[in-house]
Amino acid sequence: MIEVDYKNLKRLCDKKIVRKYADMKERFLLEVKGNPLLYTVYIKDFETFETGLTVIESGKIGKEYFMTKGHRHKKPIEEVYMLIEGKGELLIKEKNKIRKINMKKGKVYFIPGKSGHRLINTGKNRLEVFTIYSKNGGYDYGFEF
Repeated sequence: MIEVDYKNLKRLCDKKIVRKYADMKERFLLEVKGNPLLYTVYIKDFETFETGLTVIESGKIGKEYFMTKGHRHKKPIEEVYMLIEGKGELLIKEKNKIRKINMKKGKVYFIPGKSGHRLINTGKNRLEVFTIYSKNGGYDYGFEF
């Protein structure tokens, strides 16, 4: 057994994904000068699943808050989210219906398989969300909200 404080996940990660404005400018209505950091995902790889710590910076582009790219899984595999720090929303899209969930610290959110999902930082500080998911799910980033 390994016991890890979530703050150590950044240090223990096997992979890090960094997304800046240029990586997802098509997701925003307005264009901006520069290339601000939007979010970073720190991933720890286990044999059959991965855990992630998604850290979304605070900020806006026009009236839109910083957010993740959003995706759904190619296979109908569920995902688990838990808010660690900050204030944010979870968008879930199933069958052309979008649910907006105001996340609460310490609550666990189960993302249904094949549904689209995205995190949005609506607060003044960083949003940190812990995730658990199967490595076999695959990703569809062409999914639109």
